[in-house]
Amino acid sequence: MLSTYQHHFATELAKHIELSVSEILSLIEIPPENIPGDLAFPCFQLAKQAKQAPNLLAKQFAEKFSSPFFAKFEAVGGYLNASINKATFITEFFSSTPNSEFWILNSKTKVLVEYMSANPNKPLHIGQARNVCIGDSVRRIYEYLKYDVTSADYGDDSGVNIGYNIVGHLFYGIPVETEKKFDHYCGEIYVKMRKLEEDQIFTKRLSETLLKIEEDTDPEIKKLHQKYTQDCTHQQMVSCRRMGAYFELVAWETNILHLKFFTEAMDILKEKWFVKYADEGDAKWCRILDLSSLPEYAKEEKQYQIMIKSDGLATYVAKDIAFAMWKLWYMDKNFGYEQVWQDPRGVDMYTTTADSAQGKEHTFGNYDIAITVIDYRQIPPQTIVGSALKLMGHNKKEKQYLPLGYGVVYLTPQTLLKLKYELSPEEQKEKRLPFASRKWRTVTIDEMLDMLHEKAYTETKERNADKDEQRLHHVAESLAISALRFFLIRGDIVKDIVFDLDEAMDMQGETWAYILYTGARMQSIVDSVTWASKKIDYSLLQTEEEFSLIKKISTFDEMILKAKEDLAPHYIAKYCFDLCQLVNSYYAHTKILVDDENVKIARIALLQKVIEALKQAMNLIGMVFVERM
Repeated sequence: MLSTYQHHFATELAKHIELSVSEILSLIEIPPENIPGDLAFPCFQLAKQAKQAPNLLAKQFAEKFSSPFFAKFEAVGGYLNASINKATFITEFFSSTPNSEFWILNSKTKVLVEYMSANPNKPLHIGQARNVCIGDSVRRIYEYLKYDVTSADYGDDSGVNIGYNIVGHLFYGIPVETEKKFDHYCGEIYVKMRKLEEDQIFTKRLSETLLKIEEDTDPEIKKLHQKYTQDCTHQQMVSCRRMGAYFELVAWETNILHLKFFTEAMDILKEKWFVKYADEGDAKWCRILDLSSLPEYAKEEKQYQIMIKSDGLATYVAKDIAFAMWKLWYMDKNFGYEQVWQDPRGVDMYTTTADSAQGKEHTFGNYDIAITVIDYRQIPPQTIVGSALKLMGHNKKEKQYLPLGYGVVYLTPQTLLKLKYELSPEEQKEKRLPFASRKWRTVTIDEMLDMLHEKAYTETKERNADKDEQRLHHVAESLAISALRFFLIRGDIVKDIVFDLDEAMDMQGETWAYILYTGARMQSIVDSVTWASKKIDYSLLQTEEEFSLIKKISTFDEMILKAKEDLAPHYIAKYCFDLCQLVNSYYAHTKILVDDENVKIARIALLQKVIEALKQAMNLIGMVFVERM
């Protein structure tokens, strides 16, 4: 709603200066808390054109402006600051309704959010959990804005990693059946088989098995491979679901190969002479994507990308180009689809199949926006994918291909030592250490949530000894999920983070626990008053802190739109924290349960609005609102 007042401000300014409303809107700022006014317009550019001092020009504007939406205009240095008419703003805030036309328009736009995309041969670790948290939050943002969203996992089931496991079962007598959680069992086998990678017999078997998987020539291997990858992926998704993350589709890489998506993509690029055979240089005997016609590569020394190596194998970039062409419907091919699972929400989950005639009624594919959540180190290859689409006439206004890079998660040595891992003296001196799945030096999502749950349960039981076990475990699980998701998404997602066990599990101070405790405290106050059926006089909300709270709540949808435009779900984590700081300050300085019934009811109604905004914001980043702590 604050944007409405920005528009009022811009409209008033447009009457007096030669700038359009949209141009003015792009310049309007929110002044710092210690500066008077709610909105600010910089006069420096106009002053330079008018050959006047910015502060004098701002003063002239302040003296001539008048609007029922603003209490006053004043010059603050070289800025014209506007103070909102509080009574008008508060009345409009409590009587406003959502713009349904906006939601209807969004519902016609198809969005694919691809995340997780882990090898289906081991459990997910908390580094991959960051991918899942970010992707799931992006999914929730688009769903909140009423887009037609599909969340998908790219099943990398043809890579060398899965080959280690399949070879272990085929040739080394390792049983497939287990009573352990299957993805964890797969991880144990992967580590065991990595120890044989210098063995020539093993490497030969690995190469032959991978070729049979890729070319689909061995029925026995195909049957084992399909069941194995599907079962492991399902257990990975069980871990994701525990965090509140869900998928509608798994797209298998082997299906892309078997349905000749890559072949068709190459044919299209060859026909347009963008893919060529290199007979000299570093790429000799390779098929390359020629990028020289694109302006952004004009000054680059390397103006090509290898698509097919000299040994005939496709590069990862080439495969990604083929998949991107399916996402945005740049090829006349589609998968078949098979319903294989149903998640706890009752939503059917599908996987692709190599039978393109199966499940033809499903509308997967042909997306308007395709978002891929990926380690930021993979952004350069994804830029090449975007360049390939551009060569084919891809128009960003009609279709958007958006790679979303995120920072790597590292571990502190102290965390690894507490989890009983052996570290060298040199490693113990490091500030951070990378994950090492092949050494099984990792922390899985399941392990982390179990540890967080145990700590939350212990602390909750100490405070609520009279509560039943089911209630205590429910609260503990909610706290565990909120702790992990907030930790992984709270900062700028493009920056690396260092995961420390003690820090993640800390329930003191201004952390995820601060947000949950604030919500529970406000809910307790609201529940202590019978007020829902009473008439509310919102004009009684007159303090600066009440107005600040209402302003913050009113920016909720604008903040969500900004998070969507910037693909930055961490904006929502900051919003949660800022809102909690404001309401805690209000609670500390303002008595809510006063004797005056009308004032009390108005303040309770304001707290209810705070709770509603906080619940929605927490939900968008996967945190769980808890009414009692």
